[in-house]
Amino acid sequence: EAELGAVLGHEKEVLPYEEIYRRKVGFTDPEQAKTFVQETGVDWLSVAIGNIHGAITKMATDKEKVKAKLDIGHLSKIRKATNAPLVLHGGSGIQIEYLKKAVENGVTKINIGFDVRQAYERALKIKPNDVEYARKKVYEKIAQLITEVYGIEGSAHKIM
Repeated sequence: EAELGAVLGHEKEVLPYEEIYRRKVGFTDPEQAKTFVQETGVDWLSVAIGNIHGAITKMATDKEKVKAKLDIGHLSKIRKATNAPLVLHGGSGIQIEYLKKAVENGVTKINIGFDVRQAYERALKIKPNDVEYARKKVYEKIAQLITEVYGIEGSAHKIM
């Protein structure tokens, strides 16, 4: 798996999200992606199409991540150019309607590390020495994402 483009979020000085999206800052170039996939034979290609890593707002564990959107037209161009399985890094916080369209347009994996890390860190603030409590809170968060946010509970048969 390789990331091409810049899924922003770790910079010290960062533009407001809407400006990043409008200007397509760091977006994966479809032609560059085509060449990269052909020359490397990479199995999975992580693309930048509006997705951002959780750190973009320098947020604490008590704040929510920016509600990102995805440029589905741009994604479609990348898919057509590469025909490779595509990945979204920085998948936490992306609006569900965009995620569904992304899957329809070649995204096969979505990373949601921010949601998991945030649940873990919040739990440790409540009970600093109780890793089992933190594990339980992470499990509950993932279950909530699967059932309430992504609505994929009981859908394994659709992808197997």
